[in-house]
Amino acid sequence: MINLVLVIISLITPFISTLSMSYEGNAIFPNLQSQAECEEYLEPFVNGNISLEQLTNPILSSNVEVEQHVDMYSTMYQCINEGTTTKINDVEKYRNYLEYFLIFAGGLWSQSEDTTLDLVLFSTSDDPGVTKIRDEAGIEAPDGYVFVRYYISREAMPPLVRRAFESPDVAGVTILSRYIAVLADDKKTWPQRALQLQTLPETTSHELIHAYINSILLPVEFNLPAWYSEGLAIYFSGSERNHTVITPNFSISNTSSVEYQNYDTIFKYLEAKLGREHLMELIDQSIQAADPSLLYQDLGISTDQQLINQARLWSQARITSPAVASSLSPSSECCCCGD
Repeated sequence: MINLVLVIISLITPFISTLSMSYEGNAIFPNLQSQAECEEYLEPFVNGNISLEQLTNPILSSNVEVEQHVDMYSTMYQCINEGTTTKINDVEKYRNYLEYFLIFAGGLWSQSEDTTLDLVLFSTSDDPGVTKIRDEAGIEAPDGYVFVRYYISREAMPPLVRRAFESPDVAGVTILSRYIAVLADDKKTWPQRALQLQTLPETTSHELIHAYINSILLPVEFNLPAWYSEGLAIYFSGSERNHTVITPNFSISNTSSVEYQNYDTIFKYLEAKLGREHLMELIDQSIQAADPSLLYQDLGISTDQQLINQARLWSQARITSPAVASSLSPSSECCCCGD
């Protein structure tokens, strides 16, 4: 019987390159001969040749580069775990960042049959959300791969990833800038499978927009308001399912369904008032300047809260409008069947 998860993944990932690497237990780690060898491997952290930013936003553009960094970071991770850390500042951050890289690029703590890795290049990806932000909004694609890992279950996820999926409603997570985890579990009923075929690509697209923006703005992006960062992901991807973001400080930001609806409303309001073309121009400008207020200044709005209030009033007026109400027929309602 064909594994449905693999079929689904093959349908939703028409990206330019795929690299699958998985390791069991500690097989990823080499045998080190001495502490002196560890000190030599860790010297780039001590002298600053490898910074924390290079670990949170690794820019790698070939399979060879990925494999080389998996080998190098595996050794460094083992050395840190063995206590060769006396000269490294922020050693726990280095440990966690190395582990994230090895989880996503190297399949650390995962069985090969439980996970699939896609390496995505924004410059050539034909994901619908990426196409809109890159080609329609004109925002230059960040260099380097994004590491997208699909897991067949929450139990199959490494603990460092699983904690972001504690809520049963979370479908995807963006970690730091370029690491994406998506739950692609094997659904048991045909309505569930049919729904997954629709929602899984949207989930992946949503997370890719987060990664696109994070790769440009890290670490500034994590200081931006949720209506902006989540709203952009929803606007470009069309996904409103629950998602999670893990910041460089290892805090988890989980957005509820109600919040997603509010963020979606904000961008629908902005498009209605500004026009799609002008909104796209302002999105580009706001990302380059890391300034969300550029999206609403032309409307005479001065604060985020005023924008939120105006969008809510606009949405309520549309719902109560006779013209809108008469256009809502039973055939336009959506019923998602599960269980």
